[in-house]
Amino acid sequence: MMLRSCGASASPPRRARRTWPAAAQGLLGGLAAAVVAGTAAAAAAGATPLKAAVFPAELVDTSTEGDLNGARADETARLRLITGVVAEGLAASGAYTVVDIAPAQAAIDAAGSIRGCNGCDIDIAKSLGADVSVIAVVQKVSNLILDVHLYVRDVRTGKVVRTGDTSIRGNTDESWTRGARWLLRNRILAEPPPAAASTAKP
Repeated sequence: MMLRSCGASASPPRRARRTWPAAAQGLLGGLAAAVVAGTAAAAAAGATPLKAAVFPAELVDTSTEGDLNGARADETARLRLITGVVAEGLAASGAYTVVDIAPAQAAIDAAGSIRGCNGCDIDIAKSLGADVSVIAVVQKVSNLILDVHLYVRDVRTGKVVRTGDTSIRGNTDESWTRGARWLLRNRILAEPPPAAASTAKP
């Protein structure tokens, strides 16, 4: 059954057939830029932003094509692309700063799939001093129909505090990017960020 756009979702899709490697080559440069942008925006607004651990986006491929042909290089590249889009969008809002996930890369690699690691994102985010964990999940129904999901979880409670999903048409850089930006604008950033006490150590 195709997922439709909505403002709330209980949990990430369960029909995971394969996992996407957590190591995201070329991602750290974009995240570093997002940290700088978010800090500057927050300072200008006079607010203290929440620290966000943005994990590499993951793919749930339930299409016939996926069963027959396996992972595609262009889709793997798009996962890196929208991870950067999400990180940069959160930081540019001034409501969040994006923490560097590199110190926890070994734990991320060991998890294999953040969406299916039974809450390990919370422990990893805490170790990084983050207030929230963030993950984007793309579900591929076919090469024409895909669903993009975005989840923000409070590391204190483990609860999803911001979420949204939207259907996109077309398996292209543009469609994936537009879907991620739509979710940021209309779901994640449409209201003030959730209150969260910083887990960062002095």
